[in-house]
Amino acid sequence: MKKFTGFLVAILILSTLGMGCTESTEESATESADITIGALLPVTGDLDSIGVASQTALEMSRKDINNYFSGLGSDKNVEVIIRDTEDNPAKALEQLKSLDEMGIKIVIGPQSSNNAEAVLEYAENNGIVLLSTASTAPSLAVADDNLFRLVPDDSNQGMVLATMMKEEKVDTVIPIYRNDTWGNGLREETAKHFDGTVMEGISYESATEDFSAEIEALNGKVISATSDSNEDSVAVLLCSYEEVTEIFALAGEYPALSNVRWYGSDGVALNEKLLEEEVASFAVTTNLRAPIYGYEEENDRYQVVESRIEEELGRAPETYALAAYDALWLATFVDLDAVPENDESTKLAMDTLSDTYFGVTGWTKLDENGDRIHWDYDIWAIGENDGNYEWKLDARYQVDPGEEGKLMYVE
Repeated sequence: MKKFTGFLVAILILSTLGMGCTESTEESATESADITIGALLPVTGDLDSIGVASQTALEMSRKDINNYFSGLGSDKNVEVIIRDTEDNPAKALEQLKSLDEMGIKIVIGPQSSNNAEAVLEYAENNGIVLLSTASTAPSLAVADDNLFRLVPDDSNQGMVLATMMKEEKVDTVIPIYRNDTWGNGLREETAKHFDGTVMEGISYESATEDFSAEIEALNGKVISATSDSNEDSVAVLLCSYEEVTEIFALAGEYPALSNVRWYGSDGVALNEKLLEEEVASFAVTTNLRAPIYGYEEENDRYQVVESRIEEELGRAPETYALAAYDALWLATFVDLDAVPENDESTKLAMDTLSDTYFGVTGWTKLDENGDRIHWDYDIWAIGENDGNYEWKLDARYQVDPGEEGKLMYVE
Protein backbone atom coordinates (compact mmCIF):
# COMPACT_ATOMS: atom_id res chain seq x y z
CA MET A 1 0.00 0.00 0.00
CA LYS A 2 1.43 3.32 -1.09
CA LYS A 3 2.61 5.93 1.40
CA PHE A 4 1.82 3.61 4.29
CA THR A 5 4.80 4.26 6.53
CA GLY A 6 4.75 7.97 5.93
CA PHE A 7 1.12 8.29 6.87
CA LEU A 8 1.50 6.24 10.01
CA VAL A 9 4.01 8.85 11.10
CA ALA A 10 1.57 11.56 10.02
CA ILE A 11 -1.16 10.02 12.13
CA LEU A 12 1.06 10.18 15.18
CA ILE A 13 1.64 13.85 14.44
CA LEU A 14 -2.02 14.64 13.84
CA SER A 15 -3.03 13.03 17.12
CA THR A 16 -1.91 16.25 18.81
CA LEU A 17 -3.67 18.58 16.39
CA GLY A 18 -7.03 18.90 18.17
CA MET A 19 -5.26 20.77 20.94
CA GLY A 20 -4.75 23.93 18.96
CA CYS A 21 -6.22 24.30 15.48
CA THR A 22 -9.38 26.35 15.61
CA GLU A 23 -9.13 28.56 12.53
CA SER A 24 -10.03 27.32 9.05
CA THR A 25 -8.28 28.30 5.82
CA GLU A 26 -9.83 31.05 3.73
CA GLU A 27 -10.12 28.88 0.63
CA SER A 28 -13.33 26.90 0.26
CA ALA A 29 -12.90 23.17 0.56
CA THR A 30 -15.73 22.73 -1.92
CA GLU A 31 -13.78 24.58 -4.61
CA SER A 32 -10.40 22.93 -4.08
CA ALA A 33 -11.09 19.55 -2.52
CA ASP A 34 -9.15 16.56 -3.79
CA ILE A 35 -10.26 14.27 -0.93
CA THR A 36 -14.02 13.91 -0.63
CA ILE A 37 -15.64 11.89 2.13
CA GLY A 38 -19.37 11.32 2.41
CA ALA A 39 -21.44 11.28 5.59
CA LEU A 40 -24.92 9.90 6.29
CA LEU A 41 -26.28 11.56 9.43
CA PRO A 42 -29.76 11.82 11.02
CA VAL A 43 -29.74 15.61 11.11
CA THR A 44 -33.52 15.40 11.46
CA GLY A 45 -35.68 12.59 12.79
CA ASP A 46 -35.54 10.40 15.87
CA LEU A 47 -31.76 10.61 16.27
CA ASP A 48 -31.30 14.27 15.45
CA SER A 49 -29.52 14.97 18.75
CA ILE A 50 -26.66 12.66 17.74
CA GLY A 51 -26.89 13.70 14.09
CA VAL A 52 -26.57 17.43 14.68
CA ALA A 53 -23.73 16.95 17.17
CA SER A 54 -21.91 14.69 14.70
CA GLN A 55 -22.40 17.24 11.92
CA THR A 56 -20.80 19.90 14.12
CA ALA A 57 -17.91 17.57 14.97
CA LEU A 58 -17.29 16.67 11.32
CA GLU A 59 -17.13 20.31 10.30
CA MET A 60 -14.63 21.00 13.07
CA SER A 61 -12.61 17.95 12.11
CA ARG A 62 -12.59 19.04 8.47
CA LYS A 63 -11.19 22.45 9.40
CA ASP A 64 -8.53 20.87 11.60
CA ILE A 65 -7.45 18.46 8.87
CA ASN A 66 -7.21 21.21 6.28
CA ASN A 67 -5.21 23.34 8.71
CA TYR A 68 -2.95 20.35 9.22
CA PHE A 69 -2.36 19.99 5.48
CA SER A 70 -1.80 23.73 5.16
CA GLY A 71 0.72 23.66 7.99
CA LEU A 72 2.66 20.96 6.11
CA GLY A 73 2.75 23.15 3.02
CA SER A 74 0.42 20.73 1.24
CA ASP A 75 -2.29 21.89 -1.16
CA LYS A 76 -4.53 18.99 -0.23
CA ASN A 77 -7.97 19.65 1.21
CA VAL A 78 -10.71 17.41 2.49
CA GLU A 79 -14.38 18.03 1.84
CA VAL A 80 -17.28 16.35 3.62
CA ILE A 81 -20.56 15.90 1.78
CA ILE A 82 -23.25 15.39 4.44
CA ARG A 83 -26.62 13.89 3.58
CA ASP A 84 -29.56 13.73 6.00
CA THR A 85 -30.96 10.24 6.48
CA GLU A 86 -33.84 11.50 8.66
CA ASP A 87 -33.20 8.22 10.53
CA ASN A 88 -35.23 6.57 7.79
CA PRO A 89 -33.81 3.40 6.18
CA ALA A 90 -35.29 4.14 2.73
CA LYS A 91 -33.99 7.71 2.85
CA ALA A 92 -30.56 6.48 3.96
CA LEU A 93 -30.35 4.21 0.92
CA GLU A 94 -31.48 7.02 -1.37
CA GLN A 95 -28.82 9.33 0.07
CA LEU A 96 -26.08 6.70 -0.21
CA LYS A 97 -26.94 6.27 -3.87
CA SER A 98 -26.62 10.02 -4.37
CA LEU A 99 -23.14 9.96 -2.80
CA ASP A 100 -22.21 7.00 -5.01
CA GLU A 101 -23.29 8.96 -8.09
CA MET A 102 -20.76 11.61 -7.02
CA GLY A 103 -18.02 8.97 -6.97
CA ILE A 104 -17.70 8.92 -3.17
CA LYS A 105 -16.53 5.52 -1.91
CA ILE A 106 -15.84 6.22 1.78
CA VAL A 107 -18.85 7.24 3.84
CA ILE A 108 -19.05 8.07 7.55
CA GLY A 109 -22.29 6.56 8.81
CA PRO A 110 -25.06 5.67 8.83
CA GLN A 111 -25.46 6.39 12.53
CA SER A 112 -28.35 4.09 13.39
CA SER A 113 -28.18 0.32 13.02
CA ASN A 114 -31.48 0.24 11.11
CA ASN A 115 -30.08 2.58 8.49
CA ALA A 116 -26.74 0.75 8.36
CA GLU A 117 -28.55 -2.54 7.79
CA ALA A 118 -30.64 -0.97 5.02
CA VAL A 119 -27.67 0.33 3.01
CA LEU A 120 -25.07 -2.38 3.59
CA GLU A 121 -25.97 -4.59 0.64
CA TYR A 122 -25.82 -1.63 -1.75
CA ALA A 123 -22.50 -0.52 -0.25
CA GLU A 124 -20.97 -3.96 -0.74
CA ASN A 125 -22.29 -4.32 -4.28
CA ASN A 126 -20.90 -0.93 -5.25
CA GLY A 127 -17.54 -0.88 -3.47
CA ILE A 128 -18.46 1.66 -0.76
CA VAL A 129 -16.84 1.41 2.67
CA LEU A 130 -18.98 2.59 5.59
CA LEU A 131 -17.51 3.91 8.84
CA SER A 132 -20.29 4.27 11.41
CA THR A 133 -19.77 6.09 14.70
CA ALA A 134 -23.06 5.20 16.40
CA SER A 135 -24.40 1.90 15.03
CA THR A 136 -24.21 -0.69 17.81
CA ALA A 137 -26.55 -3.61 16.95
CA PRO A 138 -24.80 -6.96 17.56
CA SER A 139 -26.49 -8.42 14.46
CA LEU A 140 -24.25 -6.18 12.32
CA ALA A 141 -21.05 -7.54 13.86
CA VAL A 142 -20.05 -9.50 10.75
CA ALA A 143 -16.53 -10.28 9.60
CA ASP A 144 -15.20 -9.00 6.26
CA ASP A 145 -18.19 -6.87 5.32
CA ASN A 146 -18.03 -3.21 4.26
CA LEU A 147 -19.25 -1.83 7.59
CA PHE A 148 -16.68 -0.65 10.12
CA ARG A 149 -17.81 0.80 13.47
CA LEU A 150 -15.81 3.08 15.77
CA VAL A 151 -18.04 2.01 18.66
CA PRO A 152 -18.47 -1.30 20.51
CA ASP A 153 -21.53 -3.40 19.74
CA ASP A 154 -24.40 -3.72 22.20
CA SER A 155 -23.34 -7.06 23.62
CA ASN A 156 -21.22 -4.80 25.84
CA GLN A 157 -23.96 -2.29 26.65
CA GLY A 158 -26.32 -5.15 27.52
CA MET A 159 -23.75 -6.47 29.98
CA VAL A 160 -23.32 -3.01 31.54
CA LEU A 161 -27.09 -2.60 31.99
CA ALA A 162 -27.41 -6.07 33.53
CA THR A 163 -24.52 -5.33 35.90
CA MET A 164 -26.15 -2.09 37.04
CA MET A 165 -29.42 -3.89 37.72
CA LYS A 166 -27.71 -6.67 39.64
CA GLU A 167 -25.81 -4.25 41.86
CA GLU A 168 -29.04 -2.40 42.63
CA LYS A 169 -30.82 -5.65 43.53
CA VAL A 170 -33.31 -5.55 40.66
CA ASP A 171 -34.70 -9.00 39.99
CA THR A 172 -37.54 -8.27 37.54
CA VAL A 173 -37.20 -6.19 34.37
CA ILE A 174 -39.93 -5.12 31.95
CA PRO A 175 -38.60 -3.82 28.61
CA ILE A 176 -40.26 -1.21 26.40
CA TYR A 177 -38.37 -1.01 23.15
CA ARG A 178 -38.29 -0.13 19.47
CA ASN A 179 -39.19 -3.09 17.29
CA ASP A 180 -36.15 -2.73 15.07
CA THR A 181 -32.62 -4.05 14.67
CA TRP A 182 -31.22 -1.90 17.45
CA GLY A 183 -34.06 -2.12 19.99
CA ASN A 184 -34.51 -5.87 19.68
CA GLY A 185 -30.77 -6.43 19.83
CA LEU A 186 -30.21 -4.38 22.98
CA ARG A 187 -33.19 -5.97 24.73
CA GLU A 188 -31.88 -9.44 23.90
CA GLU A 189 -28.32 -8.67 25.00
CA THR A 190 -29.49 -7.22 28.33
CA ALA A 191 -31.70 -10.26 28.94
CA LYS A 192 -28.81 -12.58 28.07
CA HIS A 193 -26.64 -11.10 30.84
CA PHE A 194 -29.38 -10.51 33.42
CA ASP A 195 -29.70 -13.02 36.28
CA GLY A 196 -33.32 -12.26 37.17
CA THR A 197 -36.64 -12.37 35.35
CA VAL A 198 -37.14 -10.48 32.09
CA MET A 199 -40.87 -10.23 31.44
CA GLU A 200 -42.35 -10.10 27.99
CA GLY A 201 -42.03 -6.46 27.17
CA ILE A 202 -43.81 -3.82 25.15
CA SER A 203 -42.52 -3.26 21.63
CA TYR A 204 -43.47 -0.43 19.31
CA GLU A 205 -42.75 0.54 15.73
CA SER A 206 -40.37 3.39 14.99
CA ALA A 207 -43.16 5.33 13.25
CA THR A 208 -45.37 5.30 16.38
CA GLU A 209 -46.58 8.75 17.37
CA ASP A 210 -49.19 7.98 20.03
CA PHE A 211 -47.83 5.79 22.83
CA SER A 212 -51.00 5.71 24.93
CA ALA A 213 -51.69 2.02 24.32
CA GLU A 214 -48.08 1.03 24.96
CA ILE A 215 -47.87 2.96 28.24
CA GLU A 216 -51.21 1.58 29.41
CA ALA A 217 -49.94 -1.95 28.72
CA LEU A 218 -46.64 -1.22 30.46
CA ASN A 219 -48.49 0.07 33.50
CA GLY A 220 -50.44 -3.18 33.71
CA LYS A 221 -47.24 -5.23 33.60
CA VAL A 222 -45.58 -3.11 36.29
CA ILE A 223 -48.63 -3.42 38.57
CA SER A 224 -48.56 -7.19 38.06
CA ALA A 225 -44.82 -7.42 38.81
CA THR A 226 -44.96 -5.21 41.90
CA SER A 227 -47.92 -7.10 43.35
CA ASP A 228 -45.55 -10.01 43.98
CA SER A 229 -42.33 -8.10 44.61
CA ASN A 230 -40.99 -5.00 46.30
CA GLU A 231 -41.13 -1.96 44.01
CA ASP A 232 -37.38 -1.45 44.43
CA SER A 233 -36.73 -4.84 42.83
CA VAL A 234 -38.73 -4.07 39.66
CA ALA A 235 -37.41 -1.93 36.83
CA VAL A 236 -38.27 -0.77 33.33
CA LEU A 237 -35.68 -1.08 30.55
CA LEU A 238 -36.18 1.62 27.93
CA CYS A 239 -34.65 1.17 24.46
CA SER A 240 -35.75 4.30 22.61
CA TYR A 241 -34.57 7.41 20.77
CA GLU A 242 -36.16 10.87 20.67
CA GLU A 243 -39.61 9.40 21.38
CA VAL A 244 -38.51 9.07 25.01
CA THR A 245 -40.05 12.47 25.70
CA GLU A 246 -43.52 11.30 24.61
CA ILE A 247 -43.09 8.09 26.59
CA PHE A 248 -42.11 9.95 29.77
CA ALA A 249 -44.87 12.52 29.43
CA LEU A 250 -47.46 9.74 29.37
CA ALA A 251 -45.73 7.52 31.95
CA GLY A 252 -45.75 10.37 34.46
CA GLU A 253 -49.54 10.06 34.67
CA TYR A 254 -49.30 6.55 36.15
CA PRO A 255 -48.22 6.27 39.80
CA ALA A 256 -47.06 2.66 39.34
CA LEU A 257 -44.64 3.71 36.60
CA SER A 258 -43.26 6.49 38.79
CA ASN A 259 -42.54 4.12 41.66
CA VAL A 260 -40.08 1.82 39.90
CA ARG A 261 -36.60 2.36 38.53
CA TRP A 262 -36.07 3.14 34.84
CA TYR A 263 -32.92 2.27 32.92
CA GLY A 264 -32.23 4.00 29.63
CA SER A 265 -29.58 3.41 26.98
CA ASP A 266 -27.29 5.21 24.57
CA GLY A 267 -30.38 6.25 22.63
CA VAL A 268 -31.41 8.66 25.40
CA ALA A 269 -28.18 9.49 27.26
CA LEU A 270 -27.35 13.23 27.10
CA ASN A 271 -30.52 13.97 25.10
CA GLU A 272 -31.15 17.67 25.67
CA LYS A 273 -34.91 17.30 25.18
CA LEU A 274 -35.09 15.22 28.35
CA LEU A 275 -34.08 18.29 30.36
CA GLU A 276 -37.48 19.92 29.83
CA GLU A 277 -39.24 20.17 33.19
CA GLU A 278 -42.21 17.86 32.58
CA VAL A 279 -40.13 14.88 31.47
CA ALA A 280 -37.01 15.68 33.50
CA SER A 281 -38.93 15.49 36.75
CA PHE A 282 -40.10 11.98 35.82
CA ALA A 283 -36.50 10.99 35.03
CA VAL A 284 -35.39 12.23 38.45
CA THR A 285 -38.28 10.52 40.25
CA THR A 286 -37.52 7.16 38.62
CA ASN A 287 -33.75 7.52 39.00
CA LEU A 288 -33.27 7.17 35.25
CA ARG A 289 -29.72 6.30 34.32
CA ALA A 290 -28.46 5.67 30.82
CA PRO A 291 -25.12 4.27 29.67
CA ILE A 292 -23.33 5.42 26.53
CA TYR A 293 -19.96 4.51 25.09
CA GLY A 294 -17.37 6.69 26.84
CA TYR A 295 -13.88 7.93 26.04
CA GLU A 296 -10.70 6.50 27.49
CA GLU A 297 -10.32 8.21 30.86
CA GLU A 298 -6.68 9.27 30.53
CA ASN A 299 -7.13 11.05 27.19
CA ASP A 300 -6.94 14.79 27.93
CA ARG A 301 -7.45 15.70 24.27
CA TYR A 302 -11.01 14.40 24.45
CA GLN A 303 -11.98 17.19 26.85
CA VAL A 304 -10.28 19.79 24.66
CA VAL A 305 -12.12 18.82 21.49
CA GLU A 306 -15.34 18.15 23.41
CA SER A 307 -15.21 21.71 24.79
CA ARG A 308 -14.74 23.13 21.31
CA ILE A 309 -17.71 21.16 19.98
CA GLU A 310 -19.83 22.11 23.01
CA GLU A 311 -19.08 25.79 22.47
CA GLU A 312 -20.16 25.53 18.83
CA LEU A 313 -23.16 23.27 19.52
CA GLY A 314 -24.42 25.01 22.64
CA ARG A 315 -24.61 21.80 24.67
CA ALA A 316 -22.52 18.81 25.61
CA PRO A 317 -22.14 16.44 22.64
CA GLU A 318 -22.69 12.70 22.82
CA THR A 319 -19.53 10.58 22.66
CA TYR A 320 -20.61 9.51 19.19
CA ALA A 321 -19.91 13.03 17.94
CA LEU A 322 -16.32 12.74 19.15
CA ALA A 323 -16.09 9.41 17.35
CA ALA A 324 -17.24 11.24 14.20
CA TYR A 325 -14.40 13.73 14.70
CA ASP A 326 -11.95 10.82 14.74
CA ALA A 327 -13.70 9.09 11.86
CA LEU A 328 -12.94 11.90 9.42
CA TRP A 329 -9.24 11.87 10.28
CA LEU A 330 -9.16 8.13 9.81
CA ALA A 331 -11.20 8.20 6.59
CA THR A 332 -8.96 10.91 5.13
CA PHE A 333 -5.79 8.91 5.62
CA VAL A 334 -7.46 5.71 4.45
CA ASP A 335 -8.43 7.53 1.26
CA LEU A 336 -4.85 8.68 0.79
CA ASP A 337 -3.39 5.24 1.43
CA ALA A 338 -5.80 3.02 -0.52
CA VAL A 339 -5.73 2.16 -4.19
CA PRO A 340 -8.43 4.27 -5.92
CA GLU A 341 -11.70 2.50 -6.74
CA ASN A 342 -10.63 -0.69 -4.98
CA ASP A 343 -12.83 -1.39 -1.97
CA GLU A 344 -10.69 -4.34 -0.84
CA SER A 345 -7.72 -2.00 -0.71
CA THR A 346 -9.82 0.55 1.20
CA LYS A 347 -10.95 -2.13 3.66
CA LEU A 348 -7.36 -3.24 4.18
CA ALA A 349 -6.29 0.36 4.78
CA MET A 350 -9.15 0.85 7.25
CA ASP A 351 -8.19 -2.31 9.15
CA THR A 352 -4.51 -1.39 9.22
CA LEU A 353 -4.70 2.30 10.05
CA SER A 354 -7.39 1.86 12.72
CA ASP A 355 -5.01 -0.53 14.52
CA THR A 356 -2.46 2.25 15.03
CA TYR A 357 -4.54 5.41 15.34
CA PHE A 358 -5.01 7.13 18.70
CA GLY A 359 -7.68 9.79 18.39
CA VAL A 360 -9.62 11.97 20.79
CA THR A 361 -11.68 8.88 21.70
CA GLY A 362 -8.54 6.82 22.30
CA TRP A 363 -7.25 3.79 20.41
CA THR A 364 -9.47 2.92 17.47
CA LYS A 365 -8.35 -0.71 17.08
CA LEU A 366 -11.11 -2.89 15.63
CA ASP A 367 -11.95 -6.55 16.20
CA GLU A 368 -12.43 -9.30 13.60
CA ASN A 369 -15.91 -7.93 12.84
CA GLY A 370 -14.68 -4.39 12.25
CA ASP A 371 -16.03 -3.07 15.57
CA ARG A 372 -14.15 -1.19 18.25
CA ILE A 373 -12.28 -3.43 20.70
CA HIS A 374 -11.46 -1.01 23.53
CA TRP A 375 -14.49 0.35 25.36
CA ASP A 376 -15.78 1.89 28.56
CA TYR A 377 -19.25 3.22 29.33
CA ASP A 378 -20.26 6.44 31.03
CA ILE A 379 -23.55 6.23 32.92
CA TRP A 380 -25.57 9.43 33.01
CA ALA A 381 -28.44 10.61 35.20
CA ILE A 382 -30.54 13.78 35.30
CA GLY A 383 -30.23 15.97 38.37
CA GLU A 384 -31.74 19.25 39.50
CA ASN A 385 -29.52 22.26 40.20
CA ASP A 386 -31.03 25.60 41.31
CA GLY A 387 -34.31 24.83 39.60
CA ASN A 388 -32.66 23.68 36.37
CA TYR A 389 -32.19 20.14 35.15
CA GLU A 390 -28.90 18.84 33.80
CA TRP A 391 -27.18 15.61 32.85
CA LYS A 392 -24.66 14.46 35.44
CA LEU A 393 -22.13 11.65 35.25
CA ASP A 394 -23.38 9.09 37.77
CA ALA A 395 -21.04 6.13 37.25
CA ARG A 396 -18.54 4.58 34.89
CA TYR A 397 -18.11 1.01 33.73
CA GLN A 398 -14.41 0.68 33.06
CA VAL A 399 -12.58 -2.16 31.36
CA ASP A 400 -8.81 -2.24 31.92
CA PRO A 401 -6.62 -4.47 29.73
CA GLY A 402 -6.48 -8.01 31.08
CA GLU A 403 -9.06 -7.34 33.78
CA GLU A 404 -12.82 -7.74 34.14
CA GLY A 405 -14.92 -4.61 33.86
CA LYS A 406 -15.94 -2.80 37.01
CA LEU A 407 -18.74 -0.40 37.85
CA MET A 408 -17.52 2.70 39.66
CA TYR A 409 -19.91 5.31 41.03
CA VAL A 410 -19.10 9.01 40.96
CA GLU A 411 -19.00 10.54 44.44
